[in-house]
Amino acid sequence: MATGWKTSYYRYRELFLNVSDLYKKRADLRAFLEIVLSIVAVIVFSLFALKPTALTIIDLLQQIKEKNQTLLILNKKIGNLEKANAILTQNTIYLDNINLAISSGPSPDIFTKQIQALSAKHGIELVGLTINDIVLVGTPKTGRSSGDVKPFPENANEMSYSASIRGGFVNISSFLKELENLRIISKIDSLTISSSVSDTGRVIVAVVAGRIPYLGSEK
Repeated sequence: MATGWKTSYYRYRELFLNVSDLYKKRADLRAFLEIVLSIVAVIVFSLFALKPTALTIIDLLQQIKEKNQTLLILNKKIGNLEKANAILTQNTIYLDNINLAISSGPSPDIFTKQIQALSAKHGIELVGLTINDIVLVGTPKTGRSSGDVKPFPENANEMSYSASIRGGFVNISSFLKELENLRIISKIDSLTISSSVSDTGRVIVAVVAGRIPYLGSEK
């Protein structure tokens, strides 16, 4: 066993010495080995140096792709905002009418003036006008509608009123038609009509009860 080990040792030592002797004597072999070793060293060091660089490049490319997608989304949103702004600009002239039709808060003064003007226009007598409790400043009361009437869409706030008018049938009919078409939206819930005869002729008294929606102050 020991003899075999020594035999292998002497053989490899002799081979190494022969190669070393050739390396010293032959310049071409020496140059070839130096070139090969240099190439191997360059390849090994290049692999260690290029690996983090390659990983960094891949990561940067992924980030660029994600940022491009984000940029596309932002550009789309900007385009939509520009379209919305253009539509808003085109319809600015209608905003005053829209705000009057459904205001942010109750406007009993404006509605009262419109009822007074409407009764004068159609030649009828405004016997009485009642506006139920409303909150002009602060949070509106809950439970706005009774069980007999349907609530407004989107749970809008409401200002209920009751108006008593007296006059001829045709005049009252015209009054009611225009009441439903006022700029301030008015929902008529009930109408009670009674007729009587006086010295001046037949007189009709109508009691109109309704509600006016409003949005409420923004929080």
